[in-house]
Amino acid sequence: MKARFAVAFLVAGLLAACGGNPARLETRTFALHYLAEGQVHQLLGPYVDTERPAARGSMTVGSGTVTVRETPDNLDRIGRVLAQFDRPQPSVRLTFKVIRADGAARADSSIADVESALRSLFRFRGYALVAEGIMTGTENSRSQQMLDGDGGPYRLTALIRQVSGGGDSAAVQLTVELSNLAGGTFETTVRVSTGKTAVLGNVMGGNRNSALILTVRPDLMPN
Repeated sequence: MKARFAVAFLVAGLLAACGGNPARLETRTFALHYLAEGQVHQLLGPYVDTERPAARGSMTVGSGTVTVRETPDNLDRIGRVLAQFDRPQPSVRLTFKVIRADGAARADSSIADVESALRSLFRFRGYALVAEGIMTGTENSRSQQMLDGDGGPYRLTALIRQVSGGGDSAAVQLTVELSNLAGGTFETTVRVSTGKTAVLGNVMGGNRNSALILTVRPDLMPN
């Protein structure tokens, strides 16, 4: 009988401990240097439990600071996340080339770096540079530029969605749109290693004997 009472008291004590002692919360303010408000909410949101019974977490983003009320463990995690991501965003230079491919047997020294790749992908006799554009941006930035050239002008838009990795293993994910006054439009999303040129494809068709091809090369710029 006494053993049964002892077990009952033990279970009751555990239940009381689980339900009667809410999580201990602390408040800390962290300095922000480079992250925008939307990025802060996206990064730190998973560590702030705003629905915890009797001990709800909270987060307030101010001018250059973020104040968080959470458990000490979560606050430590938030500090590590900010140390990793609240850094200068790498700048990316995007070099675009609009190339005309047709039946004319010719060589253009300005596209010598991509001509072999073009010949392996397409069956045209000649390739010539039509227009070239250079944009610079950071992650989540959008740039637009008008390019003059044969068949243009062309409106080129580039959104840098993500910059991942570093050094020789860095890569850029971007969405590119190219259009001309005739109403032709080409859009694609690609992931390209920095320092490499990607052939995006036949951008706006053409007749049976010609095509327009768009290439892009991303390069990381020194901070």
